[in-house]
Amino acid sequence: MQGDEARVLLGFPPNSRPNASQVKAAYKRKVWECHPDLFPVGRKTDVESKFKLISEAYTYLLSGNFHVFTFL
Repeated sequence: MQGDEARVLLGFPPNSRPNASQVKAAYKRKVWECHPDLFPVGRKTDVESKFKLISEAYTYLLSGNFHVFTFL
């Protein structure tokens, strides 16, 4: 996952520089929108994949790796 993709998944503009508290708040909002336990069984597979992507984006942005990709 690249930085722009991670930012867009959490609702930020592609070239933005969100701080840790903004990333955490955006993650909490997105998790409530697509948590697998909140959807019927028929939609769980679609929602689970989106939930995993959002979790990956959150981890990626908080790890600080996105700074490496924005300057290349």
